[in-house]
Amino acid sequence: MIRTLSPALSGLLLLAALSFTAQAKTLPNTEKIEQTAEFFMEQVLAGETESAYSLISAYLGVNLETFLERGTKTAQDLKQLESKTGKPLSYALLKTQNVGSHFYKITYLLKYKTAALVWELNFYQPDKGWLLVDVTFNGDINALFE
Repeated sequence: MIRTLSPALSGLLLLAALSFTAQAKTLPNTEKIEQTAEFFMEQVLAGETESAYSLISAYLGVNLETFLERGTKTAQDLKQLESKTGKPLSYALLKTQNVGSHFYKITYLLKYKTAALVWELNFYQPDKGWLLVDVTFNGDINALFE
């Protein structure tokens, strides 16, 4: 089963980010965000999902333990999907979005032969430097047309 976070829970994660920012490294600009996100997706494509979550957690602005647990759960969900659809074929950058210099979102499509998953990586800049606050994925391709 593929899970995504509700808007209310996402809001709580953002609040939690404010209390964990002192321990995380930050990304200096959106170019570095895009490079980091690209590497994350390369690892997911290669089936190294837990490693992807672990490495990107260096820039995490929310609870580390909860994030890594989600990475483990995500890896299990993707293995289950692979058993039905095969390994992912490729991924594609769909769009980047920003809300001023406060939030930055990168959206990817992870492509399988008979399915596709939409991945979103969300970053927040409290002052100087960007922190990862959320990674989600879902199968709702219809939302891409809104």
